[in-house]
Amino acid sequence: MTRQRLSALPRNYTVTILILLAGCRHDDKAVVQPPRAVQLATAEITDDAKSLLVATIRQEQRADLAFENGGRITSIGVEVGDRVHRGQVLARIEPEPASQRLQQAEANLQAATARLREQQAQMRQQQAMFDDGSISSITLTGTKVQLETGMAQLRSAMADRALAQRAVRQQEIRAPYDGNVVARLQQPGQDLGPGQAVLRVEGIGHPQAVALVPIGTPMEALSPGKVLRATRSGDPHTTLTLRLRSLSTRTSTGTLVEAIFDIDDRNAALLSGQSLLLTMPSSLHAALTIPLASVLPDERGEGASVFVYDAARGIIRRRQIELGAIDGERIQILAGISRGEQVITAGAAFLSDGEKVLPFRSSSSLADGDTK
Repeated sequence: MTRQRLSALPRNYTVTILILLAGCRHDDKAVVQPPRAVQLATAEITDDAKSLLVATIRQEQRADLAFENGGRITSIGVEVGDRVHRGQVLARIEPEPASQRLQQAEANLQAATARLREQQAQMRQQQAMFDDGSISSITLTGTKVQLETGMAQLRSAMADRALAQRAVRQQEIRAPYDGNVVARLQQPGQDLGPGQAVLRVEGIGHPQAVALVPIGTPMEALSPGKVLRATRSGDPHTTLTLRLRSLSTRTSTGTLVEAIFDIDDRNAALLSGQSLLLTMPSSLHAALTIPLASVLPDERGEGASVFVYDAARGIIRRRQIELGAIDGERIQILAGISRGEQVITAGAAFLSDGEKVLPFRSSSSLADGDTK
């Protein structure tokens, strides 16, 4: 019956069915995946007890200067780089609005004074009439309320005049201390809002260095008063003495904190924004270290492990390790790895214990790292 059905089909359909039936008689062969290429790093002894950080020079005294009440700038008398002295007039705004407000405040004060005098006279009159029994206590109480209101209005008018007088004085920006102009942020003719910065000035003679320090740095190395050494960027032969003033208790990056250093060499020719290379004690002292990227945290948070490469067999083995301090991009290993062993540094999260791998070797002649 089957032969009759097959013979009844067109020839091309018969060939297709035979091919499909023949394919069903063979088991699928397992696809062999090629070994993954991995990057290796060698566990080595870090005997450099120093690390270099970049610190930036700034002056202890620095300020953005602005007009308290805003207005239109009429003049700016300084340029970037000019030396200024305490109390020197640096900029002015249009004086007429403040002068008009002062006149208005003085007029309101005069009116409030006159009303208070009138209310005081009425109070004396009403009190005399009350003593004679000519008016009731309710009427006298109303007069007292009017007198107290007049006194409050007078105090308000006096405060308005004081503010207007201050606005007249604030028509000028004066240098808060001896220093230099480091930025000119506005130009004459511009209209400004209250507190909008016009000039930026810095003091002189009190330079500081600011650096972002790794959290792993030993705290005894960062106690206030600690003396460290630094060199100018591009001038390694000139050494500067820095003394730690303060260390921030907050980190904005998760790994770095801000440290502020006073520079003892006050006569050193230092410019704001200049970079220094600061020599900091390292958290690692002749310790066995591996790249931080090699470490795989335990899912239960009870330890860590790495994949160690077995060169003889071409496979990797997962091994538990005991971690020490972090220093930059490397971490100290207290137990679990021996010096000279190689660990996986990239893609470890996608590998499995016993997997066959192929060490990555760059074709570039410039690459001469641990993978060779």
